[in-house]
Amino acid sequence: MRLFGLFMLIFVMWIMILMVSYFLIFIIGPLHINVFYNSTDRIISSIIKASLAIGLVVVLILLLGTLKTKYLQKTLKRN
Repeated sequence: MRLFGLFMLIFVMWIMILMVSYFLIFIIGPLHINVFYNSTDRIISSIIKASLAIGLVVVLILLLGTLKTKYLQKTLKRN
């Protein structure tokens, strides 16, 4: 039972990674944005998709780092 906290941390991290992956593949991937209704729409749509994906990955990294820090503080405080 000593490693239960570590197992929960790993489980929550994997759930977060899977949720972000699902969002990137099934929500952002098929997103189409029509602004000018010509060939530049593909470029604009790609830029928006890339920006959303990069932003989402940055938020994921920050959340995972915060989660790890809280776990380490809790573990070190207990010992």
